[in-house]
Amino acid sequence: MGLTNFPVQLTSFIGREREIDDVKRLLFSAHMVTLTGAGGSGKTRLAFQIAESVTGSFADGLRFVDLAPLREPALVPILVLEVLGLRLTADQPLLETLLGFLRTKQLLLILDNCEHLRVVCAQLAQELLSQSPGLRVLATSREPLGIAGETIFPVSALAWPELDTKLEDNLQDLMRFDAVRLFVERARAISPDFSLTPDNAQSTTDICRRLDGLPLALELASAWVNVLTVQEINSRLNNRFALLISGQHAGIDPRHHTLHAAIDWSYTLLTSDEQVLLRRLAVFTAGFNLDMAEVICCGDESEEEKTLDLISSLVRKSLVIANTIGRAQARYRLLETIREYSLEKLDEAGETRQLRDQHLGLFLARAEEAAPKLNDAYQKLWLNWLEGERDNLRAAIDWALESDQIEVGLRIANSITRFWEIRGYVPEGLAWFERLLTQADESVSHVIRANSLVYASFLAMFLGNVSLARTYGRKAAALAEEAGDEGNPILILALSSLASVARMEGDYQTSFNIGEQAIHLLRASPGPSFYLGMSLLAQGDVAMELGRYDTSRLLLSESLAIAREAGDAFRIAHAINSLGDLARLEENYAEARAAYEESVVLLRDLAAQHDLASILRNLGCACLLLGEVERADALFRESLAAHQAEQNTSGMLECLIGLASVAVVRGLPAVSVRLFAAAVTLRGQRSASVWPAKRMEVAPYFDQAKARLTAAEFQTEQSSGRAMSLEQAVHYAQNLPVKSGITTATKETQDGLTEREREVTALIGQGKTNGEIAKELVVSKRTIETHVGKILSKLGLSNRSQVMRWAIDHGLTQTPI
Repeated sequence: MGLTNFPVQLTSFIGREREIDDVKRLLFSAHMVTLTGAGGSGKTRLAFQIAESVTGSFADGLRFVDLAPLREPALVPILVLEVLGLRLTADQPLLETLLGFLRTKQLLLILDNCEHLRVVCAQLAQELLSQSPGLRVLATSREPLGIAGETIFPVSALAWPELDTKLEDNLQDLMRFDAVRLFVERARAISPDFSLTPDNAQSTTDICRRLDGLPLALELASAWVNVLTVQEINSRLNNRFALLISGQHAGIDPRHHTLHAAIDWSYTLLTSDEQVLLRRLAVFTAGFNLDMAEVICCGDESEEEKTLDLISSLVRKSLVIANTIGRAQARYRLLETIREYSLEKLDEAGETRQLRDQHLGLFLARAEEAAPKLNDAYQKLWLNWLEGERDNLRAAIDWALESDQIEVGLRIANSITRFWEIRGYVPEGLAWFERLLTQADESVSHVIRANSLVYASFLAMFLGNVSLARTYGRKAAALAEEAGDEGNPILILALSSLASVARMEGDYQTSFNIGEQAIHLLRASPGPSFYLGMSLLAQGDVAMELGRYDTSRLLLSESLAIAREAGDAFRIAHAINSLGDLARLEENYAEARAAYEESVVLLRDLAAQHDLASILRNLGCACLLLGEVERADALFRESLAAHQAEQNTSGMLECLIGLASVAVVRGLPAVSVRLFAAAVTLRGQRSASVWPAKRMEVAPYFDQAKARLTAAEFQTEQSSGRAMSLEQAVHYAQNLPVKSGITTATKETQDGLTEREREVTALIGQGKTNGEIAKELVVSKRTIETHVGKILSKLGLSNRSQVMRWAIDHGLTQTPI
């Protein structure tokens, strides 16, 4: 597995072969290695090169965590969770989810730029390494993290010639020094005709010594070769450094002063307009595009017209990095060291609060512009835009908290809640709401606070935190009532939240009653149809749980129509999925398959991976019931892999049950019983298959597997399955043969009846009416009537009494259902 999430490096890497070899050796003997050194010393680039050199040594790959844009310590483990592709589940704390994934992995985790989050990085690394023997952590930081087992590797400067080196006659030998080679290569990138000559060799060497071989400092100096000669650069550096270095403080790495002086020297050579723009650009945590720079950094229209020229000039001088590859709009960013320096200049100019307020205002406006578009045909476009601006949005909310602009922070969070939901960033969204709501007081609008409580309630519900969801929902309802007419739409949403909580607790009737009230209010409200559509969708699912299939169909169909009219692909996918569930309950498996297929296509396009994993499993069930065994197996495996990547325990259990069902159809009853036993044991007090359709689908497969084994064989496989851990069960399922002898696709017995028809026959034999049978099997009465007609036809019988007699004669009346 390669470098799964590493940013593309736009410049060549120079030297450091010895350091790469040394750190590679350390990674195989120590659990954690921290590259330490001053800013600009090349720690991050060295980490990338080390990672590239060990890609084949870690079976489960490498993951890169960029901490530079992050300011909130609580988000560090959440960011690691996301980078690993995991998702929190209802029954696992965040740390346990991380450990559950990493305990059995051979993986290199790179934590870059830890210095401003040292405490939380140290705690997290200690916890993960103490329980994950195959994990290695490579960190970069200006200071060690200070945990047990950490190996510190100071990143030295690039080598430069000694003072007594004879230069003019031996230019090739001079190019063997990494500092000289870096300066020359970067100078050639600016001025292709540049070369090392006897005339400039001494000045080049002096620059490398003066800049202590610091890569970033050398790049900044070399960027001026198209404006100044090397001799002029050297002379100006000498003058500037004499002034700046004289005031350095004891106890601080001298290279820090060197780099600061090099940046300061570059800054003084800029025009006043360039200086102003550079310091203002530092407000962007995660980069920016041209129009953002114009909105935030320019005072009037005349300044906006010059912005592109100024940014281009800063790019040429290596103070701004441009990325124009593979994108429709150029993206710019400042290296973290340059950004830190520029923030100092922004503070000196007294502009920090003004610029951060403008940054906050811009992202509030963009977030609120995006919010309604997340529910229509432009959904994917805005989801992708929000994805690219996540770090800037984080910085905006963080500044709202720091500057006591809580209402603005809540407005941003409210606007991007749907983004957090669709893209699987629910833990982060809830973390922001918890911080903001803790600081929200009476100065915050009741309506905005109530909205936030509703959204926080839904996010808590998505994570399975019923208690927190209920608390937030009740607070929202109380605030909405206080707000009077103004809060009426929020009261409706609060009711929807409480209905969802009741459903999570299994109180479907209460959920349905509350949902009915919310829908009534929504129909009378002039608000957006989005909320009505969502309430109808939830109500349709609850009606299904209550066995009210006709009601469910009406509710879901109306929800789908509203979603289609809006062009909301995510909502369309979920409404169609629910209609597929309804078709499965009524045993219309071809209809269910078509619905799930359409839902899968939509969710793949939206990159909604968590939701996709569950619907792949649904599609697998429909295919299996239609006799498409190979396709069902492939779908269960894909779903299992997705749930495993997110450490979604309940999702993995469902897939194990699906694969157990496949196994019996393939003539592997022992495998089937073992997987069934593992899944049932691992579910603990939770039901691995509580939904009625799943219950009625699973029982026949289990019964078939049991019937094909002797009592002793059955007990042996049961015991083996019960002894399995989740990891062992998943590994066992994933390593089953893909093909084997399929016993039957139609599941018909010797008398020609399907398993379901035999169940119905057995219940007729017990004297039950069609209505009673429908209730017991959790299907519609119409479905049972269809089964009865087929039973009469297949058995050559003419009335119900004859079916009852046949069932008794064939010993079906005691068959367990």
